Amino acid sequence: MNDPVTFALILAGGIIVIGFLGNYLFKRIGIPDMLFLMILGLLIGPITGVVNGSSLMGFAPYLATVALVFLLFDGGMAVNIRRVFSESPRALILAVTSFIASATVTSLLVALVVIPGASFLYSLLLGTILGGSSSTIVISMASRLKMSEKGSTILSLESVISDILCIVISLAIIEMILPGGTVDFATVAKSVASRFCIGAVFGALVGIGWLTVLKWVAKTAYSYMLTLGVVLLAYALSEFLGGSGALCSLLLGIVLGNEKEIYGMLKTRKPAGQVVDAGLKRFESEMAFILRAFFFVYLGLIVTTINVTIIIAGVLLSFSLLLIRFGAVHLATAHSELTQERTTMSLLLSRGLAAAVLVTLPLQYADPINYPIVGEIFQQLSSTYISMAVVVIITTSIIATSSTLAVRQKRHNITNLSKN
Repeated sequence: MNDPVTFALILAGGIIVIGFLGNYLFKRIGIPDMLFLMILGLLIGPITGVVNGSSLMGFAPYLATVALVFLLFDGGMAVNIRRVFSESPRALILAVTSFIASATVTSLLVALVVIPGASFLYSLLLGTILGGSSSTIVISMASRLKMSEKGSTILSLESVISDILCIVISLAIIEMILPGGTVDFATVAKSVASRFCIGAVFGALVGIGWLTVLKWVAKTAYSYMLTLGVVLLAYALSEFLGGSGALCSLLLGIVLGNEKEIYGMLKTRKPAGQVVDAGLKRFESEMAFILRAFFFVYLGLIVTTINVTIIIAGVLLSFSLLLIRFGAVHLATAHSELTQERTTMSLLLSRGLAAAVLVTLPLQYADPINYPIVGEIFQQLSSTYISMAVVVIITTSIIATSSTLAVRQKRHNITNLSKN
């Protein structure tokens, strides 16, 4: 098409329509919408060359940061504080054991097969990026499989905790890799703890403060958009203060999503009406949908090198992650009434938006002028990171989808036999 503006509008409209249809199919039959979106990106990018993906590489840092902010804010809004306190021990065990084992195996495989000549820190970075399951996919699949409330709650909490672990630790490793970074464990631990605490406290304070402000502006025009502006500002200010902007966004979302519980904890008088209403939650959810749709297409677009080694390594890693998850689930559900749901819990291993966003962050530092040596290495490895992540995201999604469909069919057959 000769007119680039018309082509861009057609492409943008098509992405939204495909994203909507993919989301509809996900809710109906359980096929993740990100598969359709990434395949669309691959088709119009590296496969057909309709869009030059390499020319869009420069947008990665900006898209990744904005997507990261709304990913965590959206996840925080969906977290129920009461359930966190009641089911957090088993969810924490599952998240931590699965993350550590997955990150370790991924790092070793990448170091030995994919980038054997690079420092192990670069392999460890990809290991932490792919170390956790996707909260958006796991939560949706758990609800569709009609699991017990306890099992569904543990999976939901585990996936949210996994997102946090992936984000915080990946960012910490990037800081270690950058010039002036350090590999001293004590220094790194202090740095991570400091960022963690500052980000969490600042996010909670901004959330409480914004709840107060919303009492006065909730009914005015554009208050929803104003809230999203506050989320972006809170992220930036947290980073400026030396805290984790990612964790700040999460805590801000948790505070706003648990308005009633927050007023109870603070023992303050709550307003007559609900400040954070269904309209705000729906608006935020639809903004997250648009970002997610465009980002997955963008991820497919910027893939430049998928060779046989990366495909084999990605598929092999995906099945290794499945075995690791079986072990982690057995450990986390020991001596509980969830033994019958272990298989279902183990199958929900899909990697998703968190991994997709994080894998593009190294592009922000792929600048040999501002980041000598490290910039050159990231420039060489960024395409490998992205290609590997795409293969793992697609493969784990196929494993989870096909397995859960088989589980649902088996349950349906058992139900029919019992009726007959």
